[in-house]
Amino acid sequence: MASQHPSDQYKATRESVDVESLAQELSRYLKITAEDTEFLSHHASHRDELFAELYKQFDVKSGPFSANQFVQVGGNPDAHLVPANAEIERLTPPKTLEDRVARLHVASAALVVFNQYKVGYALLDHPDLERQLQQRKTQIMDEWRKTEFVRLFPESAANAPGPSATPTALASLPGPPLSSSESSAGASDSSAPRPVSDDEAAQFLRDPGTMLGKRFVCSPPEDALYSLGFEDRGLWEVVSCRVHMDEGVVDREYMVLTEEDPDYPLPMGESQVRDMLRYSTFAV
Repeated sequence: MASQHPSDQYKATRESVDVESLAQELSRYLKITAEDTEFLSHHASHRDELFAELYKQFDVKSGPFSANQFVQVGGNPDAHLVPANAEIERLTPPKTLEDRVARLHVASAALVVFNQYKVGYALLDHPDLERQLQQRKTQIMDEWRKTEFVRLFPESAANAPGPSATPTALASLPGPPLSSSESSAGASDSSAPRPVSDDEAAQFLRDPGTMLGKRFVCSPPEDALYSLGFEDRGLWEVVSCRVHMDEGVVDREYMVLTEEDPDYPLPMGESQVRDMLRYSTFAV
């Protein structure tokens, strides 16, 4: 009998998976982190001071986060998520910038824990259900951006990228091989993947919160794999972004889930994310 991996204990039975509930909870964390990231971007100096104070506390872990900082494999993710959700509820709606910083910190950590244990590990044997979850999450986040985000941040929404009218050479780049379930699911969709335009990439980097909830497919040409040092191709998404000061310069640290390593977010700098956007299409 083959030995089990410790993460197998988190696998969900097909009958127990509630795709809608998972999508709503995942989107809740994404909405909170997107809202607080956007709000705090308009108070950058004070925000950085507050984060510096927060991370001086002995019991507060600093970002970028990975799930195993908070829950080791073999542990109970609910032991982190239940009190985190209670703290998020206590801080909602935020009354001060301090509340915003604290809520963003708690929600970002909860997001990576939820994504790894409740989605990544739980749905490992059900890729079709995970695909449904990701599609539903995208629908929820798109609707939120068109309504609530516009209400909260009308100026930022007005500057957000729209559909690109100019096709680029990226449209002809081959995508990664799909699983059989993805191939059959996409067979009836005749629309070609839409490349991320230069304007969209620039807006995503100016306002990282607008990337949360979106999935991309990175398909760099072979020469870029070597000359630019690309290691990741295929599906990827940003699950959190921490903005901080580094020797007087604003620096961003992105936590990115990739197809190569879908359970552990990888820390990336802005230049890495820019290069990935350059060779990416929006995931269908």
